[in-house]
Amino acid sequence: MREKLERVPELPGVYLFKDKEGKVLYVGKAKNLKKRLSTHLSATNPNDKSYRIVKASADFDFIVVKNEREALALEAELIKEHLPPFNVLLKDDKSYPFLVITDEDFPTVKFVRKRDGEVKGEKFGPFIPPKNARRLKELIHRVFKLRKCKELKKREKPCLEYYIERCTAPCAGKVSKEDYRRQVKGALAFLRGSVKELIRELHSEIEKAAEDLQFERAALLRDQLIAIRNVYERGALLFDKYPNADFFYLEEKGGLFTGIKLTVRNGILYGKETFTFDPIDPWEDEFLEALFSYGEAGVNKDVVGTIWLKNTYARTSPPEKVIANFNSLEPSIVVEPFPEEILPLVKRNREPVRYNLSLEAVSEEFERVFLDSFPNRIECFDISTLQGQGTVGSCVVWENGSFVKNDYRRYRVKTVKGVNDYAAMGEVLRRRFKKIKEGEVKAPSLALIDGGVGQLNVALKVRDELGLSFRVFALAKREETIFTDDGEVVELKNYPHLFRLFTSIRDEAHRFALAYNRKVRSKEMLKSPFDGIKGLGMKRRELLNRFYPDPKELALITPEELSKIGIPLKIAQEVVKRAREFFG
Repeated sequence: MREKLERVPELPGVYLFKDKEGKVLYVGKAKNLKKRLSTHLSATNPNDKSYRIVKASADFDFIVVKNEREALALEAELIKEHLPPFNVLLKDDKSYPFLVITDEDFPTVKFVRKRDGEVKGEKFGPFIPPKNARRLKELIHRVFKLRKCKELKKREKPCLEYYIERCTAPCAGKVSKEDYRRQVKGALAFLRGSVKELIRELHSEIEKAAEDLQFERAALLRDQLIAIRNVYERGALLFDKYPNADFFYLEEKGGLFTGIKLTVRNGILYGKETFTFDPIDPWEDEFLEALFSYGEAGVNKDVVGTIWLKNTYARTSPPEKVIANFNSLEPSIVVEPFPEEILPLVKRNREPVRYNLSLEAVSEEFERVFLDSFPNRIECFDISTLQGQGTVGSCVVWENGSFVKNDYRRYRVKTVKGVNDYAAMGEVLRRRFKKIKEGEVKAPSLALIDGGVGQLNVALKVRDELGLSFRVFALAKREETIFTDDGEVVELKNYPHLFRLFTSIRDEAHRFALAYNRKVRSKEMLKSPFDGIKGLGMKRRELLNRFYPDPKELALITPEELSKIGIPLKIAQEVVKRAREFFG
């Protein structure tokens, strides 16, 4: 499990500890999955609950969501679904409150603690944390003007709630039973999850109030709109179009297939499974032939997807919809293409490609191709910039089969202005190679440069100027071609073990550089990636901040969704584009 922890992202989500049979033992939530799971795995006190959970578990899984609110809601759903023995708070739903629309002639909304109580009516919940239930109750009184009094008594004059427009005063006969029922119908629709329809109605009312110059009313309605989102809206957990569906996403890299399946039932995302197909593994021939079809093009991706689906539904029938990024060759399983709005969520939940490298096999292939001894320590360098902004470099270290993260280094490029990859690479390499020359850091057997012949020549010039003797290769991205310091050109796709070794090291260097580039650019832009967007003034910025307090959420939505809060579509497109550049 500690090895698996390295692949866990530092993002909000829910985690599940499981036993050897796959039974869920504990469900937890976290603002930072990696830190929270690390705390569990580091527990040493036998009296500690975390220690007992880990001791009883054989594996864990996790689901990434957009924010902490979604994590709270998903945790509740998963606990009710699996009833884990180490979770006690939510199994009987007694620790969290419910809201009840009462069964009366003139109903109201009440706050209750138990599922089965004396209050008769339609119940909703539980709400986590409990303060959300109280906020929602107040919101329903404000928006739908349901009465607040505990008992309905006839009065000659209505109470203060009527005069401040928080109640329609059925007690004083100010509203008919039919009209009041319409108010109740709206509240029920809201609590049942018909949020989008209510949001559209509020948008219409806001526009009308603004046209009629009723600015105070428009401001009040906008506050109500924001309150609805903050209290109830669950983002990626609401799959209105796909209430019962399975989502499959498959990636191929160097012949290795990794995939993820997300399970949605009743509009709730509550399950995740991951898959890996590796044709280089020493599998039995019969098993390999059952999974893959070989031809001139190598592994057939369509067949991989079909086998995956077949295995998934061997004992159960598919749900209403099966959505995947590959075509199925199985006639009985109809696959629909991925919707744009859900793809970011699926990609965030997928695990990075991890190659099962055999050091013996890759060493043999290296020596056969390059006629040299296999390097036991490789340093890889990459440059990351966005149109000359925040130009940085990275150095990652691979030694004897694993990455040595303590030896990673990142560099802020200081002497290069604008876009000049060669000069930026030269500065980074000179700073690193000087450290090697002076004996401050361990010398590599091989320096791997992300780039082509131009970057290779820069690296060779710096190496030779400093009188160093290790080898230098450059790896061109698109062609996946190695250029060596002695003039060789090697097409890596012809050598699967070398392909996986060099591309995995290069990808790690790219990831490390990109993360630093985003951090630098955020600081340069006063911690806002949205500076400079024409038409995005202070009022619209305030609207963004109120609806999306975490700007990373903007990378996971569509411009059309953002425009619904009052941001013009053209501006929304630029905002989403910037968010995906920085946080995607």
